[in-house]
Formats: sequence, structure tokens, C-alpha cells
Amino acid sequence: MGRDWREEYKGGIYHVIARGNNKEHIFQESIDKGYFIKLLKEYSTVMGYVIYGYVLMDNHYHIIIQVHDKKLQEIMHQINNKYSKYFNAKYQRVGHVFQGRYKAVLVQDERYILKLIRYIHQNPVRAGLCSKVEDYKWSSDICYRKVIRGFINISVILEMLDKNIKLAVEKYKEFMEEEETTEYSKLNAIGEEAYRILCESRKEIEQRKRLDEILIETGVPLEYYQLVKAGSRKRILTEYKLKYAIAALEHHYTLQEIGQHISMTSAAINDMLNRYRCHV
Repeated sequence: MGRDWREEYKGGIYHVIARGNNKEHIFQESIDKGYFIKLLKEYSTVMGYVIYGYVLMDNHYHIIIQVHDKKLQEIMHQINNKYSKYFNAKYQRVGHVFQGRYKAVLVQDERYILKLIRYIHQNPVRAGLCSKVEDYKWSSDICYRKVIRGFINISVILEMLDKNIKLAVEKYKEFMEEEETTEYSKLNAIGEEAYRILCESRKEIEQRKRLDEILIETGVPLEYYQLVKAGSRKRILTEYKLKYAIAALEHHYTLQEIGQHISMTSAAINDMLNRYRCHV
């Protein structure tokens, strides 16, 4: 049987799940989990991706990752291959560490990221490893509670909750206490357009580039990309916003769709385009 088709694109956000071969442990000791986190951090710089959250269980892991220039399959191959070599050498074993291919669930709608974060952070609670989310050491939960701005991008999630960082953290804590009922591990795509993504052909999908792809193709550096998506008004970002808006219009997106994607109003997008036209 052929492998399931995967949709990958620049700027794509994915819920990645990888399990141990034959349901065996992929982390035997705490130091193994620490090494895997180290790999996530190191490769995020080398391969230019963003991690929004993770949880490491004994026999599987979940990460929420956004790719930029490198393809997801290339990123995951590097991480899993490096870890497998470490694991086999340490425990004097041979063979596959992971069970076949990882599962990658496309997050089509960014509004679902918040619930997805809750889902993966509550994983240890559902497994009976702890009674509270904050009691589990091997997840990105502490980064949100303590506002640790390391390689985990906490800004996107917290800003969804409140622009005031202190209020956002309190709302995050309250949100984590509510049970997440959606079984995100069983889905094949997340978001309102999930059904369309699964059913339409690649040719039909590629007729209209996604807004994340359009933004990345402006040449915006990864650090600026995050600022643009967050709605930053720094002047250095204007040229990228303008290129993005012009290209998005050419792909028949509305001003409202273009603006919502980078936290701007349709009126602000229109004003920016008018200023550009006046100087052409």
C-alpha cells in the first residue's frame, strides 16, 4: 500500500507525533529526554523552524512546529535520525527506534493552536503520570508559566490570550485547567478547511498559494516573519508587508483575509497600498 499523501508548504504549522517501535520506550531515562530537547533547540537554529510546544512521554512525543525554508520531512529526518543513533549507541541496540514514519497533522487554522497546546500539555495528566499539567517536567508548559523566552515561541500563544503579558499568563493557567476534549492525535488535519485539504487534489490546492507561503516568499527573515505575523509596526517590516499584500492580491485574497493574517485591519492594508501607489 502506498504512503498517505502529505501536504507540506512554507510557513506550515504541524502537530507532529512520533512513537516508539513496537510501542517500546524511546526515552529510558531523564537524560534521554534532555538530549532530545537539546536537539530540538540546536536544529531550530540550523534549520530555521519554530517550536510552539512539546511534550515528551516515555514511548512517544508531540511537538507543534512551524517550518520556514526547510521541509518538515527533512527536519524530522535529521532530528529522529540523530536521536536514534544516540539511543542505539547508548543502550547497545540495533534497529529502528521509532515506529515507521512520524504523523504530521497540518494545522490549517492558527486559531486551533491554543487548544492544541492544551491537548499536548495535558497528555501526561490523561496518562495518569501526574494530577496537574504544571507537575510534569518534560513539556513546554513551564515556558508559558514562567515566561521563559528560549527556543520555544511563547509569544503567539500568550498574545492570543491577552496583550498584557501578566494577564496572558494568568489566562493561560486558567485555560490549562479546563479539560481538552478533542482527540487531536486522531485527526488528519486541523481547521475549518481540513476536509478540503484531504479531498482536493494537489493541483487544485496549488492554484492558490497559502498566505504563509506568500509572506515567506517576500524574503522576510525568520525573526522578522514572527514580528510581521504578530502585527508589529516597526518600519523595517514595511517593505515585507507591502510585498506580501501586493502578492496576496494577485492570488485573489481579499483585503480582510490579507490583514487578518498579519494582525492588520483591511483599512490599514488599503492605506499602505494607496501610499505605495502614490509613490510609483
